[in-house]
Amino acid sequence: MDFRVMVLSLLIWLTPLAAGAMEQMDKLNLLMYQYPTQAMEQINQLEKQLDKPGTPEIERLRLSLLKCFNLLQLGENEAALNLAQLGDAKAKQLKLDRARPYFLTCQADAYTNYDMLKLALPLLDSAVILAKRYQQPQALVNALRLRGQLDTDTDNFTSAIEDLRLALDIYPDIHTQINDWSWPPQAYLYAAMSNLLYASGDLQQALYYANLGLQSDEAKGKAQQALLINAAMVTLANGDTQASDNLLKQAKALQPEIASPLELAFSYGIIASIDFKRGRLDSAEELIRLSLHTFEAQRKLIVTMRAKRLLAQILFAKGKNDAAMELIEQAISQGIELGQYSDLEEFYAIVSQHYAAQANFKLAYAYSLKRYQAKEQADQALNDARFIQFKARLNQQESLQLVSQPDTGNALFAFKGLYLALIAATLVLLCVCVWYLIYRKHRHQAGNSGVQESGSMTQELDAMLSGAKRGNTPLSLLLFNTSHVRQVDLSPLQSQMEQRLREQDKLIRYSMDELVIILPHTSAVGAKRVMEQLVDCIQPWQAGFKVNLGLATLQHFDTLASLIKRANISHLGQVKATESPASSPQAQ
Repeated sequence: MDFRVMVLSLLIWLTPLAAGAMEQMDKLNLLMYQYPTQAMEQINQLEKQLDKPGTPEIERLRLSLLKCFNLLQLGENEAALNLAQLGDAKAKQLKLDRARPYFLTCQADAYTNYDMLKLALPLLDSAVILAKRYQQPQALVNALRLRGQLDTDTDNFTSAIEDLRLALDIYPDIHTQINDWSWPPQAYLYAAMSNLLYASGDLQQALYYANLGLQSDEAKGKAQQALLINAAMVTLANGDTQASDNLLKQAKALQPEIASPLELAFSYGIIASIDFKRGRLDSAEELIRLSLHTFEAQRKLIVTMRAKRLLAQILFAKGKNDAAMELIEQAISQGIELGQYSDLEEFYAIVSQHYAAQANFKLAYAYSLKRYQAKEQADQALNDARFIQFKARLNQQESLQLVSQPDTGNALFAFKGLYLALIAATLVLLCVCVWYLIYRKHRHQAGNSGVQESGSMTQELDAMLSGAKRGNTPLSLLLFNTSHVRQVDLSPLQSQMEQRLREQDKLIRYSMDELVIILPHTSAVGAKRVMEQLVDCIQPWQAGFKVNLGLATLQHFDTLASLIKRANISHLGQVKATESPASSPQAQ
């Protein structure tokens, strides 16, 4: 037989095998978000099939990538992290740089599950840049989605909405690249956008995107349950308890489809948190104890700590204070050991509220101070992560400039520009530090000018919120930004504002640029009337600037921080509407 005929026959025989492997991986890419345990079984089988001479390295690399993301779906972060690092090194060795942004995103996702933002954020920035450079929309969509979720969790809403909108815009182009690698279901992007809008207070739009995710053909198995739970939380916050219960019932019905004990434990934990919010304490306790047993057995330290926090809250609500305190103290010890400052802030807040409800104000105050110390540490950790991200972006820009401008003079100019930028950033950071020291000194001296001490102020506000919740009475909060008022005018302005308020209302200098007005026994309608009176009072003190006050009304599961955050979002919305009054109706 002619040699050329033999080669042609061999190629014809091998081509369907290669195509079959790639087609199987395409199916696995969706299956791992729906039924990750089944997907892992198929990945292991496919690994054996591809473990033979002559298998293209690109196929092995892609299967390794799918396994990395599948491990994340199963909660196996450490294994996923190791595999992602090996995959990135292998991609470099094979000069398949277009595969690197996928492995970097898998690494970042694993670090995110450990709350290691200092490592996750720069990796995501690198993944975005590489995805753009090598025209990999699949990698770009996934990196933007994850970065948007991180920004949502850290209240960086402007950056989050830019990333998620871009991810949704380019999603239709994910199959225009030469080779398929891995991409998230579009329903997950809808869920991420829903969570962002939920966190920013736009519940109607949050519900719209949650429903888009549920209507997707990809919503099956674990993905469908995650979307149902997400929609149940948004619907509950929107006040439709019946619809929320129906969605939660559907999510519970899907639990038998979850094969992995760890996946099931995560599902139980999320449902328990919703049951707790709905007041179904027995169901919530049963589910979170099942989750806690699995987390402890598999040594999942961070989620174990958070499960203990929820169980402690449930026991506090049941009046089992001793058992609750034992659990929350265990969670605090783990939080200190793991350096989880944002979690510690929540733990201390729970204990402070408990002691305040018991009229033990000395301990409530002590834990309130610990809470704010933890918040400062959490903010510092986040600022460090952002600064590292900023430096990483500078280094990436430096590399891009060197590639695009090989000329020595231009490169030297680029280096000088980057060093100047670093010097400028350092000076800005020093100025911020100096300002913060002055600010802290001012806060310590603020008692002479009528400003309350931070700890006692917050304790009093928390007590007012707790009283309103226990009595099931309305409460509203107004927020006024004083940046357009001269410092020397603040004291007389506060006096005039207090004259417009009732005796039980509280006007407090919450920060250097914020006044907070607490209106007990006041609904949103009544608060708007008070706003009108205060606007007339404030306007002469900031001539030339429109007066905008943020408004938030107390919901049953609000904390002081969430109430002030929603009032701040309301204020920013008014400022935006003032700047572009004609654009708002069309946007809706």
